[in-house]
Amino acid sequence: MRKLLLLPLAAMLGPGPAALAEAQPSEQQPTSTEAPRASAPLGMPIRYAALGASDTVGVGSRSPASENWTARLRAALPGDTAYDRFARSGITLSEAVDVEVPRAIAFKPTLVTMWLSVNDALRPSPLPSYQKSLQATLERLMKETEARVVLLNVPDLATLAGSRATPEMRVRLREQVKAWNAAISATAHAFGPRVLVVDLLPASRALAGHAEWLSSDGFHPSPAGYQQLADVTLEAMRGAGWLPPAPR
Repeated sequence: MRKLLLLPLAAMLGPGPAALAEAQPSEQQPTSTEAPRASAPLGMPIRYAALGASDTVGVGSRSPASENWTARLRAALPGDTAYDRFARSGITLSEAVDVEVPRAIAFKPTLVTMWLSVNDALRPSPLPSYQKSLQATLERLMKETEARVVLLNVPDLATLAGSRATPEMRVRLREQVKAWNAAISATAHAFGPRVLVVDLLPASRALAGHAEWLSSDGFHPSPAGYQQLADVTLEAMRGAGWLPPAPR
């Protein structure tokens, strides 16, 4: 299974340095994934819409509906939170624009989580096209809902590639991820405190010492990995002032 998972990574790397050049943002942009602090906590009750792909579906878990990372996040929110998932395995952002986003808007959310970057990066989609789709999606969510949006970026694909990846592959993968995350951060930055980018790089780099965070396919999270994703996202939301601090 690991060999099959390396195929899209190899395809991503195939074009060589030219692909890396194309992937860089067209202008020098801030690379920080820290959003401005929100002016106030989320209003209550929360209406939470989860957009995403296989990780939001829950692939790799025993009970996908309850063990995916957004369900774990929902469990940490107030009890009167309304929650629905709009996710499909293998979907890209450009596909989700027509499939998931309209349904999420109809739900009238006050909170949206969106993790739609990994499949695009692995295809790989042209980064300028992805950035344009992200810009349009965020603009639509800002205009057609009252939601704040939590945006997860691309994790460390070099770590996920495992032992089969050569040192050269790892360097190139990390350069690619750096370019994608810089573009995601720059796009989100324009929307101010209504969009929070959650940086997955630190947690994903820790995967090398936490095999239990991955499912048997070596790529999707295990139940423990899904809990880690929820915890990282929850910590970012608390740090931005969207949610109260964790009880002591």
